[in-house]
Amino acid sequence: MPFELHLYERLSRKYRDGWRHLDSEQYVGTAKVLAYRLVSDEGIDGNTYRTRVIAPSHLRGNDLSGSIADTLSGSTCRHEHDCCGCPSVYADVRRVSRREYAVSLHTTYNV
Repeated sequence: MPFELHLYERLSRKYRDGWRHLDSEQYVGTAKVLAYRLVSDEGIDGNTYRTRVIAPSHLRGNDLSGSIADTLSGSTCRHEHDCCGCPSVYADVRRVSRREYAVSLHTTYNV
């Protein structure tokens, strides 16, 4: 099911992902994310999803790969200890046309 994604580019990287809201970000725009497809399920070792992101026509001249990766990657973990089980997501983004991006989302768990 497609949904809208508000894209942000991180301007600073002083804080870990759990405190990401304390870093400076710049709003880039809104893109459309198409349905996710599971391509690898490794259970507790993680999984991989693939999707496509469609940029709005007024941003077609800009490469949004970094903004898409910044927005979709990260973790909300704030634990002080390891092996908490929290997921972390890494987005691998490749531009395939002026407005379309292929995205692989790799999820791993802190175990």
